Amino acid sequence: MSRIIRLLILGGIVFSPLLALLIAGILTLTHGNTEWLLLALPSGRRLGILWRSLAMSAGAAVIDVALGVLIACACWGWSRRFAWLRWLPLALIALPPYIHALAWNDVVQQLSFRLGTLRPPGELLSVWVMAMSLLPVGIGLALISLESVARPLVDAALTSRDDQAVFWRVALPLAAPLLAAGGGLIFLLNLLDYSVPSLFGVNVYALEIFAEFSSSNQPVRALLLSFPLLLIAFGVLFAGQTFLRRVAQLPLRGVSPWSAPPQWRGGFSFFQKAALVVWGLQGLVPLVVLVKLTDSGGGWLAALQSAGSEFVFSFSVAGAAALLSLPLGWLAMEELNRRARINRLAGWLFLLPVAIPAPLIGIGLVTLWNHPIFDRFYASAAMPVLAALARFAPMAALVLLAQNQQVDTLLLDAARVFQARDGQTAWRVRLPLLSPGLLASASLIFALTLGELGATLIVVPPGQPTLTLRIYNYLHYGASDVVAGLCLAILLLTLAGGAFSVYFMAAWSRRVASLEQR
Repeated sequence: MSRIIRLLILGGIVFSPLLALLIAGILTLTHGNTEWLLLALPSGRRLGILWRSLAMSAGAAVIDVALGVLIACACWGWSRRFAWLRWLPLALIALPPYIHALAWNDVVQQLSFRLGTLRPPGELLSVWVMAMSLLPVGIGLALISLESVARPLVDAALTSRDDQAVFWRVALPLAAPLLAAGGGLIFLLNLLDYSVPSLFGVNVYALEIFAEFSSSNQPVRALLLSFPLLLIAFGVLFAGQTFLRRVAQLPLRGVSPWSAPPQWRGGFSFFQKAALVVWGLQGLVPLVVLVKLTDSGGGWLAALQSAGSEFVFSFSVAGAAALLSLPLGWLAMEELNRRARINRLAGWLFLLPVAIPAPLIGIGLVTLWNHPIFDRFYASAAMPVLAALARFAPMAALVLLAQNQQVDTLLLDAARVFQARDGQTAWRVRLPLLSPGLLASASLIFALTLGELGATLIVVPPGQPTLTLRIYNYLHYGASDVVAGLCLAILLLTLAGGAFSVYFMAAWSRRVASLEQR
């Protein structure tokens, strides 16, 4: 496939919503309505909402990165027999944010009642729930970042320093670029989505964009209103890509930089244990609360039976988006791996949708496809799939790029020398080495699509609501036992899929380790 065709495919699927909005904006402003430009300058109430959104998103990102680093360090202390447990976050990554919101809201209510204290502000609850919902992403990115540090560098430093000093002075600084990029990714995911804050009655800037489009039905006004958010998000994205390209050390493949389990001491060991407790609560709290709420009422069973079509539709959309994101992510990864300046520009352009608010993606798709000639397509299930691909396909590229950094190029060079046919290296060597990244990408996109609300709410076909929309509406009207029953079903199904992912990742890790020992 020629590079021009590859870029056209990537741009057409991923970048078209924003391009449609920009063209509509230019046409609208050239024909008047220049007073709308004032929407791009936040002031008064909107300025306060913007600062609140930034603070909440940054707080959740810092929590996830810090917990991810602590948990990754704790995993290195486990014996090789239990090393596969470091992939356990994959079993929890598919939990949609609203499940965490329901669970932690019940916990806070119970604690406030029993202790006789006031309920914490909605902003604090939103930050904690956002952090818990993306904690598996933080742990996974921390593992990839820290395990990309070359073991020979750590071994050389250990000759004169202890484990803890080597971690702070060698391993952590070398992993800092990828950790910063991972923190920026979590920051963007929280900043550009309003689902969790809206459940706690907190207004954020992304919700303002949806409210503006709902009230005015003017895509250009929504685009201009989102300008400050786009500017901030584009800056974070550009800095994150720069960090990714600063990784200079030779990466190894998914193994600890320490030859032997490190020995931690003092407060650092205590914080690792505390982070492991939080990790356990992140998975146990939703399960325990959902079982309790489901057992307290009988309406959940009828709701579960009546939601069969939403289950099928939601999992079909999420599965299609996960599968289609893999070839798109692979093509984008190849672009991001190139060294030339023009190739870096093309790769950065592909990542731009990560920095676009979720409602704006949906508005752009409406602007692009809501025409009589596309009526049949516009009213089909393809629209939510396109929305998910436009939002999350760049995530697949980032995960694959991180995994590709861990592939030893000497293995690929040796395979090319001995391959019998062209392309044999890609299928028999490179693809197996990248398979953990492919599985992680598919799991991440599936989970994000299953819980996606901002864009899906705008483009979903009439009469075909997703499970997220149904649960989101229930959460606003009470019916906790009905919501708990639906969420518990999702929890069990996604945990089953996550368990398969963990098994697959562990199997491939053992296979790669056995090949290294030959």
